[in-house]
Amino acid sequence: MVFRIYAPSKNPKESFITISVIVFAGILGSMFISVYFAIVALLFWVQYTAILSYVQFSKRRRYEITSFTTFILNPHFRFFIFFFIAVLGIASIFYMAPWIAYAALAAWWLFSLNFYRHYAKFK
Repeated sequence: MVFRIYAPSKNPKESFITISVIVFAGILGSMFISVYFAIVALLFWVQYTAILSYVQFSKRRRYEITSFTTFILNPHFRFFIFFFIAVLGIASIFYMAPWIAYAALAAWWLFSLNFYRHYAKFK
């Protein structure tokens, strides 16, 4: 089911695999086919972050900040940091260099790897 990726704490492996496919398709598709692959992948990141933040706000989950991962699990920080990186990546395609968009997608993949390791450890 598609909606399982929106619960990374319950389905860390599925979420990580889905994000990996989107990131690598965004980077490789943008390099070899069209820059729109990176744009769509970054827009998916914005949408994914917005849904995760909304779900976390509605459940009123709070995390004590003890590490970088728990800092990013805070929905306020995660939304604004991830949104900023994704918008910077999208803007870079039009106004700067597309490699910044690739770096933004790689950052998303690294964040998802970090969350996968965090959730897999506590599952």
